[in-house]
Amino acid sequence: MGAEESKNTDDNCCSGCSSTESDHFPNMCRKELDTTTWTLLHQCSLERWNDGQSDESGFPGVLLRCDGLVHKDCSFSFCMSHQGIININRSASIFSFRKRSKFAKMAEHFEYNHIPAQMSSINHFHVKSVICYSDRLVVLHISRNTNSQFGLLDLHVNKFLGIFGKQAVEYQSEALVGHLSPDQTRCLIRFPRLGPRYQDIAFLHLYDLATKGLLKEICLTYDVYHFCFDPRFTWNRVAVAKDYLQGHGKSLDLVQVGSWQSVATNAHACETQPRFHPFLKDLCYSHDGCFVIATLLDVNCFCREKRLRNHRPIGCAIYVSNGDTAETLYYIPFSRYICPQHNCPVNYKPVFSVCGNRMAFVQDLPCEQNVMSLVQVYKLPSALSLQSKCRVIILQSFTPECVTSLPLPQKLIDYLLFRPEYN
Repeated sequence: MGAEESKNTDDNCCSGCSSTESDHFPNMCRKELDTTTWTLLHQCSLERWNDGQSDESGFPGVLLRCDGLVHKDCSFSFCMSHQGIININRSASIFSFRKRSKFAKMAEHFEYNHIPAQMSSINHFHVKSVICYSDRLVVLHISRNTNSQFGLLDLHVNKFLGIFGKQAVEYQSEALVGHLSPDQTRCLIRFPRLGPRYQDIAFLHLYDLATKGLLKEICLTYDVYHFCFDPRFTWNRVAVAKDYLQGHGKSLDLVQVGSWQSVATNAHACETQPRFHPFLKDLCYSHDGCFVIATLLDVNCFCREKRLRNHRPIGCAIYVSNGDTAETLYYIPFSRYICPQHNCPVNYKPVFSVCGNRMAFVQDLPCEQNVMSLVQVYKLPSALSLQSKCRVIILQSFTPECVTSLPLPQKLIDYLLFRPEYN
């Protein structure tokens, strides 16, 4: 399939369990200069990562574990503990008189702390879940009189910015998928198949967050469960994981939003599975937009299996594709002792360093009678331009807070913080 597969032998697994302490590299930047791309730069235990290894590796404050449950504490697009915005007892309820339902803790937090009291008590608006978020903006799924609509919230100033996208029916929160554009002016939401009007196909709505109006409705002849905006553009290019309704075909497409025409297609992406859904759990771009990262997992529920003595881990895989051609570049298989249906996605999604040149994820390895969770950091290819290489070195030496105070032009600071002048 044209992808170079990473090596993961039993010998490596055994050495990872026994030499975790010696795998710490005090000077990772120097080691990184001597290694090729897709090299394992560093690995340590998850405990050491949480104790400070994340900061030394270039991932300050990045968490790779969450004990929350999807549809209860977290959603597939928003982790409550990862955001650090909620501080409630998981065993208690804020509203003890309300009937428990999906996304209850998340919904109660936003409804109690962020939604104006007049909307919730007089107008009977109820928060269902979080559809998507980016930096400071959060898009909430809100229901009123069995009608779905969406609310926009600014977490930095704790201000509710308004309602948009009123629908004629109430959708299940887990069936809605949304993403905010890099410039935070647009929101693209995917709605499930519903009724004869759409002839059994999914459709997308593109909203203007300034006017709260609908800009475009896109009816599809294929199904889409995952998409993401290219960070190099304002809002007019997305990566889309397509599942065709006829047969078992699939493809990874780079699409212009305005015309909804594909500029690049890879019909052989993720060849280990016949379709993206339900195996594809996450699709995202790297910081610089050069790579599209797809995370695929087995779909079997692991909650009952983990109680057994000889339980097996689930198979996971990360596919890295070119952000301009959609060509598959690399494939990394790994395993985790988690449930892909009920555990928070933070436990299996890869994360990127501040400089954007490294990718980290957690792999579980059996070690005697226990399971060792190792954080593995890989080196990503960087662009050949001198600008990009200088940005990596600067971000490895300065924190984002220090970069903003450097005596540099604002456009150059925006470029260093992956906020370049959009194409």
